[in-house]
Amino acid sequence: MRKVTLDELQPGMKLAQDIILEDGRFLLLKGFTLRKRYLDKIRLYDIPYVFVENEIQKIEHISEEIIYSETYHTIKNVMKAVREGANVDVEAVKETVSEIVHSIMSNDNVFMNLTGIRDIDNYTYLHSVDVCIYSIITGKSMGLPLEVLNDLAMGAILHDIGKCKIPLNVLNKPAKLTDSEYELIKKHVDYGYDILSRTPGINEDVAKIALYHHEHWNGEGYPRGLKGEEIDYLSRIVAIADVYDALTANRVYRKRFMPHEAAEYIISNTGTQFDPQIQRIFIESIAIYPADIIVMLSTGEVARVVESKGPPSIRPKVMVITRKEGPPVLEPYVIDLAKSPEVSIVDIIS
Repeated sequence: MRKVTLDELQPGMKLAQDIILEDGRFLLLKGFTLRKRYLDKIRLYDIPYVFVENEIQKIEHISEEIIYSETYHTIKNVMKAVREGANVDVEAVKETVSEIVHSIMSNDNVFMNLTGIRDIDNYTYLHSVDVCIYSIITGKSMGLPLEVLNDLAMGAILHDIGKCKIPLNVLNKPAKLTDSEYELIKKHVDYGYDILSRTPGINEDVAKIALYHHEHWNGEGYPRGLKGEEIDYLSRIVAIADVYDALTANRVYRKRFMPHEAAEYIISNTGTQFDPQIQRIFIESIAIYPADIIVMLSTGEVARVVESKGPPSIRPKVMVITRKEGPPVLEPYVIDLAKSPEVSIVDIIS
């Protein structure tokens, strides 16, 4: 075992001790082999040093991690270019979303352990990637043809392109927006539609998603106050994915919702904000707590999620592997959270 600083950390190093934050939360557990995304997470919390095993494991790059990273960089470059007055690089976006669609067509859950890895500075870009992933999974479950899925993916990843026209001091304001600032933020849907409708290679169905993803099923959304099926169905899909992903992110002005809390919000606003049929398919299709992620329970126990999907993943079965305090867990045991209402997930460790 040896002590290494952040600058010395490398992919392939294996943790010899748990990484625990100052407030007592577990960040990563002993035995984790560090991948690049774990290194980024450690650096995000500015941890001075960690303890690792002497040997370094050989890390094989996982294709979904590469695709996710490339997609993030593509949308980041596109949005920065548009902010500076350039045009949308349509071919770059089409190429990267095509890879995501192809991967999800083979395996719904392929990206689920990567979504939600966000920091405040890169929120907009990673949010766009995650909304794209959730939308494609939902569209696939709806039986949409491949051509339509690709349009859905394009619209989802570009749904916030209009925010490039919003001043950064308003977009990134750490405090509550004034009424006038909120009205300015709302204009991003019109800006987005204008950008995409004028971009060669982008069709009307894609541009509509940028315009209508804040419309509500009951007609109380914006910008047009459309109601029910007046809102095109691709926008109704992205509307749910957008809110779900936004709620599960830490923002400068509020702490994130746990995934089950975000799912419960979506369910409770069905018929008012969201299309009931699409909401049902979304919840049935998304792994709210994907298999194998590590979570902290309200009891102080640390557990690994047992495979689940759809409504059961809101309160999944988990296998307890250690405790924040107290005696070690010598034999892991399963808790079915659906049958244990007194126990809940309070944090995601990794």
